[in-house]
Amino acid sequence: ATSAAGGDLLVHGDGYWNTRASDRVIRGSSRVLETVRGARGVDEAIPRVLVNGLLSTSAASSAVYLQGVRPELEGQLADPAEDLARGTFLAGERSDPLVLGSRLVEKLELELGDRVVLTASDPEGELVRALFHLTGVLETGVREADESLGYTTVEAARDAVAMGGMLTQIGILIPEEAQADTVATRIRRALAARADGLEVLTWREAVPEMVGFIELDDAFGYLYMAVLLVVVLFSITNTFLMAVMERVRELGLLNALGLRGGGIGRLLLMETVYLTLLAMAGGFALGYGGHLAVSHWGISVGAWGVEEIEISGVDLSDLVFYSTVRPWKWVIASVLVAVATVASAVYPAWRASRLAPSEAMRFYE
Repeated sequence: ATSAAGGDLLVHGDGYWNTRASDRVIRGSSRVLETVRGARGVDEAIPRVLVNGLLSTSAASSAVYLQGVRPELEGQLADPAEDLARGTFLAGERSDPLVLGSRLVEKLELELGDRVVLTASDPEGELVRALFHLTGVLETGVREADESLGYTTVEAARDAVAMGGMLTQIGILIPEEAQADTVATRIRRALAARADGLEVLTWREAVPEMVGFIELDDAFGYLYMAVLLVVVLFSITNTFLMAVMERVRELGLLNALGLRGGGIGRLLLMETVYLTLLAMAGGFALGYGGHLAVSHWGISVGAWGVEEIEISGVDLSDLVFYSTVRPWKWVIASVLVAVATVASAVYPAWRASRLAPSEAMRFYE
């Protein structure tokens, strides 16, 4: 979620996130960056220049969402260079590098090294034009991104739209997402003393729809757990009851040899406990192995065939889900499953403890 939004916290010109207007910029960006980076709880501040414009060649024209970035900093959040198919990602000596999505390159009929003209609005609302050279091609696997996304350096983007020392956005990384509100308040106070006309948003404030999806997912997770526990309760009760009925003669013999009903019930319950511990150990090994795989490689939304998905203007088509372990949830789920499993054996154990030896010995004769 933070990589899709652009950071744990976002700093913009006041009103930019809702309007995406070219005049909503961060003025005096050097001072603002210094203030943000000096705030307690901030790991990194990533400057960006974001431009909605039109790219033109002699063959065609197409809209572009151009991001002026610092590649060495963007890699700390989500490295776009990982999707590079050809050329280089903002490396080399050129002062006007441009990296575009593969479908946009095809539409504009471009080859590496070709020139392309950007038309966009500067902070004063005037149309400006700038020349770029194509240095790289991205293949994200997501149609919308490949058709409209572009990258250049912060300096080249500033020069293109006459922004001087201004920025459009500062993405902020913090060590713990739970500290987002506290750090945001701290930064707002620091910026209020040094700069005007800025807004500081947590990713939850920037993308409230995503928060809704996450909360809905959590709710369905709890519902799924409740249904799972009910299924476990009934299925294991049925399994143990059948096991008791198949062992009636054995249990009757134990009773005839002097093991009382209570002892037989405790025997079956202990058997349930041992089987539960063994099964949970195996389940833990399989579950943790799956977690390690998903936490390392992730699950890409694009790999599911999703071509376009956007929330509050944030493109989520290239979103990758990674697994995380919340120990308290794991412990609670394990305890609930263990309790449900053992509880499901209570009725079969009670039935076994009520068997009369004479009836049990005649059973299945």
